[in-house]
Amino acid sequence: MPTMTGGQAIVQSLRDHDVDTVFGIPGIQLDNLYDAFYEARNNLRVVHSRHEQGAAFMAMGYAQVSGKPGVFAVVPGPGLLNAMTAVATGASANLPMLGLTGQIPSYQIGQNYGMAHELKDQLAMARGVIDWVERADHPSAVPDLMASAFRHMGANRKSPAILEMAPDILGATGQVTPQAPMPAPTAPTPDPDLVETAAARLADATHPVIIAGGGCIDAEDALVKLAERLGAPVIMTPNALGAIPGDHPLAYSMLPGQELWELADVALVVGSRHTNVGLSWGRLDEVDLIRIDIDPTQIVKPIEADMAFVTSAQLGLEALDAALAKRDTTPVAWTEAAPIRDDANARLADLEPLAGYCDAIRAALPRDGIIFADVTRFTVFARFAMPIYEPRSFFMPGYQATLGWAYPAALGGKVARPDRKVVAICGDGGFMFTVQELATAVHHKIPVVVIVFDNSAYGNVKTIQANNYGGRHIAVELTNPDFVAMAESYGMMADRVTDPSQLEDVLRRHLDADQPSLITIPMAEAPNVWALIRRPPSQGKQSK
Repeated sequence: MPTMTGGQAIVQSLRDHDVDTVFGIPGIQLDNLYDAFYEARNNLRVVHSRHEQGAAFMAMGYAQVSGKPGVFAVVPGPGLLNAMTAVATGASANLPMLGLTGQIPSYQIGQNYGMAHELKDQLAMARGVIDWVERADHPSAVPDLMASAFRHMGANRKSPAILEMAPDILGATGQVTPQAPMPAPTAPTPDPDLVETAAARLADATHPVIIAGGGCIDAEDALVKLAERLGAPVIMTPNALGAIPGDHPLAYSMLPGQELWELADVALVVGSRHTNVGLSWGRLDEVDLIRIDIDPTQIVKPIEADMAFVTSAQLGLEALDAALAKRDTTPVAWTEAAPIRDDANARLADLEPLAGYCDAIRAALPRDGIIFADVTRFTVFARFAMPIYEPRSFFMPGYQATLGWAYPAALGGKVARPDRKVVAICGDGGFMFTVQELATAVHHKIPVVVIVFDNSAYGNVKTIQANNYGGRHIAVELTNPDFVAMAESYGMMADRVTDPSQLEDVLRRHLDADQPSLITIPMAEAPNVWALIRRPPSQGKQSK
């Protein structure tokens, strides 16, 4: 058995699990870990950020684009607390993320001495957010714990993990037995009798729909095949955009999906929490509901399905398609569907200047271009109006709706896929949460274009105050820097665009330059896209 320090054992386990990039910030409790990173510098890249939250968001973006675990390393106490915003966001998006953190010296843990970065119970704090949180108390414990963490992250419903290690243990030596990666858990096989029953109901449907959630990613071919066999419109949640190409005749966003739901007689919901539809679209007793979900605790929420398959999207879709093929199912003629989509698109096209800017971004981006969309008035519009052609091309921050996620996540996504063009779209409010990562982009030469829509306000909240509280605006007006001058002070390429007609050419030029860059767009009041959407209330009021 080789002798290693705790830090070396962690690095060896990362390499054994095919990790080649770590995002993070060093600090005294992690000195022995970062020294081990130095030893592995030819095989393991360290991208250091300007804030722990930024490092963890970068790991999240890396996981979103690649489908592989994104890894970050931050100091304990305030460092991990800063990163936990991103961990919670990654958990909401079902992403494999591994957080490596330190501790105070092992013999001081729990003594309340008031040591630097000491928390009352760091493990309990993290366990309040995610399930897999452990401490390695000896270098020899690292391989098994790391293998367990990677197995957990790669389980059928992916989720983050955190491993902590005290600085004296990171520096201590011991005999370490490397552990090969554990096989990922396999999804349950769908019940054949239930498959036949569900296939029969789908075959008899006159207006079937498929609601595709983020769980459909990596099962795109099976999804398209089944949709075409049924002739069923595929209503994609924002997390599923690109699962079926946006220009496919059966591709629909949630906006026309609301109206398709009014006509649907059978709905197949795949890899989605079903929250929006189940809590706000109605017709619960009129639509036969079939669900496919890997999580047995989720598949019963928020309402029970008529038929439910606890399995992966891939296995469930393939099983249903095979059963329908035996029945020689003929695609239905959903004659009402395309006009509903056309009408929704026409309504969106009237919402200027959002529509013009959306068209310009789509025209400038390659078909496989990647968008990280922060929580802004524009990106609320784009999730319904912008066609997305490839899976893993349009990302949002899960149900946490975390401001400030988009730019650092885009940097991590670009590190994962340097061959694809990456754009972050931010509002001025959210961008200023993580604006310091402009320095990270320049230092590490990460060529992401960030587009900042600047209305000098927390725009969504301002709209709510205008519509629901008689314009009694409080704490929503913002004072911003000159974003172009700020970007240029970092040595970045930067431009200001004031009209949709300018944006396509400017964005093409920035993408072609292949360097970190910024485009800012001053915005007046934007149309209220939320008024078009049926969604569960966020303020405790029941929808009518």
